[in-house]
Amino acid sequence: MEDNKTKINASVKSNDFERSGFTTTKIKRASVMENVAKFFRMHVINGYLSKTVGVAFSMSLLIVTFIMLMGSMVQMFELIFKKFNILAIIHILAFIFPEVICYSLPFSMAAATLLVFSRLSADGEITAMKATGISVFRIAAPCITLSIVIAIIAVYAYNNILPKAHFAQRNIISSYEIDDISGMIETGTWMPIGKYNLFVSGRDGDVYKNIHIIENKDDGSSRQILAARTNIRNIRKENKLLFEMHDVVSEERSTQHTNSYIRTKAGRVDMYVSLDTLMKKKKKIIVKKEADFTTKELNQQIDKNVSEIVSIAIKHKVNPRHLYSQIKTAKKLWSKLQKQKAWKKVLKIRKRKEKKAWVDNIRSEINKDYENTLIGIDGKHGKTTKLFRKWYKTWMPVNQINNYLEANSRMKTQVQYRYSYALASIAFAIIGIPLGIRAHRSEKSIGFLICLALIAVHYALVISITAFNDNYAMRPDLLVWAPDLLFIMTGSLLLWRLHHYS
Repeated sequence: MEDNKTKINASVKSNDFERSGFTTTKIKRASVMENVAKFFRMHVINGYLSKTVGVAFSMSLLIVTFIMLMGSMVQMFELIFKKFNILAIIHILAFIFPEVICYSLPFSMAAATLLVFSRLSADGEITAMKATGISVFRIAAPCITLSIVIAIIAVYAYNNILPKAHFAQRNIISSYEIDDISGMIETGTWMPIGKYNLFVSGRDGDVYKNIHIIENKDDGSSRQILAARTNIRNIRKENKLLFEMHDVVSEERSTQHTNSYIRTKAGRVDMYVSLDTLMKKKKKIIVKKEADFTTKELNQQIDKNVSEIVSIAIKHKVNPRHLYSQIKTAKKLWSKLQKQKAWKKVLKIRKRKEKKAWVDNIRSEINKDYENTLIGIDGKHGKTTKLFRKWYKTWMPVNQINNYLEANSRMKTQVQYRYSYALASIAFAIIGIPLGIRAHRSEKSIGFLICLALIAVHYALVISITAFNDNYAMRPDLLVWAPDLLFIMTGSLLLWRLHHYS
């Protein structure tokens, strides 16, 4: 009976609903319209938050870039003191600028996030948004989206633009050091340049005073040139120096009559001197470091080193893992050797520390000197002497493999450092949002102080980890992600707590 009554009541309600003029289709349309309206309402809030964070990020980027450029001005002043010309300094600044911007991106994102959300919290706008039913995650979404866009741009810049700019900057400095005449021509001393011997008494600006040049010819004769004042220009295309000499006196002596000479005078004489010899002495060969390679080039070099390790293992007819274990065994033997009293005496006699002694012993000729010194203290068949020989015998076959592993560790760390530093914008945004919201309303500058603290912590962690970039046993290429992961996990937890307790 009760089931029948329930069916009758349901049918009556359905009939009443149909008589009212509404249908199920109309209810669905109203629901869709509601969702559309809700979407547009959220679109306005998203646009407002995106615009606010974007403007703050742009201003922060300008300020942080300016501050970091001021730090680079120390290098510029050093170049000015070296008498680099203005064109050279502008050229160098052009390549420093992208490097500074790349490093400014994550810090600017941290400043923008903290300052914006601390202001929104202080003005009660966050509370108003929560009161309308908007969750903390929806409030954070525009800022995190912007940080992802910045991170994508930074990834490309760090992997391609920054290494090329860094290497170009080093090349330019080296090139202009060669072009700097004042760095080549020293006053008060004789200086050989090819077949000439040059002496400059003094200098007044760009003018060199009382130049004395001796030219020794192939036939045995010689010529001396005295010039009251001289301007020197570097002709880069021809790799020559042009001496524009004024008030010149030239004396040429023959090989047959040594006491006789021919003297000539001239108001102006131009003389070209080849720079080949001088360039070999002054020019520094710029070798690419890990920071100068693009990520693609680093990965190629890593693969090449792995192939070399495999080829060495095949040559010795062993598994690469056996060679890795041999490296560990050799390092344990070395550590044990450092505790021996006889070995400590050897280091004291040779005035060497542990790291220097390691480098010395890799060279076979110096290794014999260490062994002879140790034999004089411990004896030919002493415990320490045997330990030293065992270490050397274990280490030398895997020395080259260790070098490849250390090089790969540095390059892998460099690659992962670039990705982690580029994605640091996301980490700063995630942790900056809850810290900014939780900032006390009476503290207007709290966002700035928190920003400085976050940057200091992140920078200190990254520097500490990259200091061990050649210690492949510690896996610094993975540890370099620790600061970002720490910030992301902490920020996510704080966001969840804000959402849960709001």
